[in-house]
Amino acid sequence: MGNLHTKTEGRNKLSIHTSRDGQAFTSQFSLSHFVGNLSGRSYLSVTSNHSVYSTSRPWSRVSRRRWHDSTLNNPLEACKTAWPVAHKESIFLPEFPITTDLLKKDFEVVQTIAKGAFGEVFKVRKVSENKEYALKVLSKSQLVHDRAVCQVKEEAKIQSVVGHHQFIAEAVSRWQTKKRLYIVSEYIPGGELLALLDQWRKLPEDIVKVFVAEIAFAIDFLHNAGIIYRDLKPENILLDSDYHIRLIDFGLSKWLSIGSRTTTLCGTLKYMVWDLTRYTEMAYTAFALRTLSQTL
Repeated sequence: MGNLHTKTEGRNKLSIHTSRDGQAFTSQFSLSHFVGNLSGRSYLSVTSNHSVYSTSRPWSRVSRRRWHDSTLNNPLEACKTAWPVAHKESIFLPEFPITTDLLKKDFEVVQTIAKGAFGEVFKVRKVSENKEYALKVLSKSQLVHDRAVCQVKEEAKIQSVVGHHQFIAEAVSRWQTKKRLYIVSEYIPGGELLALLDQWRKLPEDIVKVFVAEIAFAIDFLHNAGIIYRDLKPENILLDSDYHIRLIDFGLSKWLSIGSRTTTLCGTLKYMVWDLTRYTEMAYTAFALRTLSQTL
């Protein structure tokens, strides 16, 4: 029994090896030490106290600030853990950086501007700058349910690339939390072109020429960048303080290489129905004229 106890005790000790020069050194791992550290943990996390602590706790209980500071920004720490980011957050990276609600609290909501299928648009004031912005808040669950993840990521990339144009609304910043996406854009105070048309019904020809020219400049700029807009309507044309146009909402925009075509049926239903009705009326008129000519 004494010999057995000695053997067991010896197994738990670190093994001693001798180099060719006769100098003794201690190995980093014994077999029992290695296997013990592997139980319930990632094998990449054996020698890291930080990684062992992180993987032994549920991800939801780990401080998001500590993960953001130590794991997401440090490639060495990121390779030590199996799941540095939750799946519902990783699918929106890198277009939407991960942060806490602290950034959202920097903005004071003034009023609701519009509501859409995936969320709402608010007029907000940034407390530190005392400047007004437009904040779009999108629901992650709704985006995932409607399979629009790639669409919103494409929208964020396109607006960040083309926002410097004078007739396109500029994107300021964007981020994500556990349940929502946030997109901050410059606030356009003049409102929608649709409201101006509803108020005056008919605009002077000179003003219409200016609006059409500015829209043409913006669309030509997008086409030269390889982007098709696909959602041109009065609701997506805003007017600034000097009544120059600004294009917004790139949710249906798409990168398209030279010579490529797209077959997606997209647009606003009421305008599509109006176009279909007009086309039907024209078809019936042409048919009636052709029938009348054959009769005569």
